[in-house]
Amino acid sequence: PDLARAETFAHAFGFATVTRTTEELVLRGSDAGCPAAVIRKGDRSRYLGAAFKAADAADLHPLAQATNTQVVALPENLGGIAVNLADPSNALVRVVADTHPLDPLPLQPTQVFNVGHTVERTNATQRPPRAPAQVQRLGHVVLQTTKYVETLNWYLRYLGLIVSDFKYFDGQRERGPTMSFIRCDRGAEPTDHHTFAMTLGPRNRYVHSAYQVADLDALAAGGEFLLDHGYDRSWGIGRHIEGSQIFDYWRDPDGFLVEHFTDGDLFDC
Repeated sequence: PDLARAETFAHAFGFATVTRTTEELVLRGSDAGCPAAVIRKGDRSRYLGAAFKAADAADLHPLAQATNTQVVALPENLGGIAVNLADPSNALVRVVADTHPLDPLPLQPTQVFNVGHTVERTNATQRPPRAPAQVQRLGHVVLQTTKYVETLNWYLRYLGLIVSDFKYFDGQRERGPTMSFIRCDRGAEPTDHHTFAMTLGPRNRYVHSAYQVADLDALAAGGEFLLDHGYDRSWGIGRHIEGSQIFDYWRDPDGFLVEHFTDGDLFDC
């Protein structure tokens, strides 16, 4: 409902603004490529969907044919083409190609570590400033669904994703998995342990989205900056099991859960 307030939080969280109008805010990380988030003016805050970048623009045509949809042009400020879908839980899924490329931004400086008896730094101090933890890129999105198996199989079939880990309810393994951490299949190129995760639950909803930052010091100092500016930490700092990320979760002014993470696992096919 309040794009100015959303942008203020976004900058404190570590995003940079690509474009802003009275109706839309496009945010990015420092990595080259695509925007990390698009926020549009609305009467209330709600999650609409995630966009996945296709390996090649030609891939969109067989996808459109398989899903009885069409390849359409994206808005001029984004560029490129897309296939717009809805998964079985009715979350919007957009597969895109040929969007306007974003050049990389200057990187946030990282620390030089002395680890045990391995000495990399002498005659110098560590003083990471209390400053926003610069977002590098979107890492993953997590959703809850009432149609877990059907929705999982849809993503595996139409987006070619592969499962990294399943989770089960305690003592009910024989009933099948109730959460999955899912990654992109890039062949021999390592990719995040999960780009998408999905859990069974009583309603269809957004859980959180996660954004990579440079290192633990950036994450921790960035958290102090958010606290100094009155924002609410939800969970952290800690380290996950599935994916191994160091994490720190925050609520934006409308209650949406967003995560800083660093040092995540990478796997090839």
